[in-house]
Amino acid sequence: MKIEFGTKALKFLSKLEKGNKERVFNKIKELENDPFPSYVKKLKGEKDVSRIIIGDFGVLYRLIPEDDIILVFRVDKISRVHGR
Repeated sequence: MKIEFGTKALKFLSKLEKGNKERVFNKIKELENDPFPSYVKKLKGEKDVSRIIIGDFGVLYRLIPEDDIILVFRVDKISRVHGR
């Protein structure tokens, strides 16, 4: 699987402090080997959208199997991810 980032996700990640940025990127990178680890939650009411929590941050992504892609479209503070 290949990971691709949406513009909003990249914009938020670019503003993070170095330590947080590395931690979030490393956890997202783990999705390449296992797109649905035990700590992933599928969101109800959303088609094929899953969420992982990394400290104070939430990551929303969608698996696109026909293109072999994991699209990370939202990275933000947990409170803003839940309040979408």
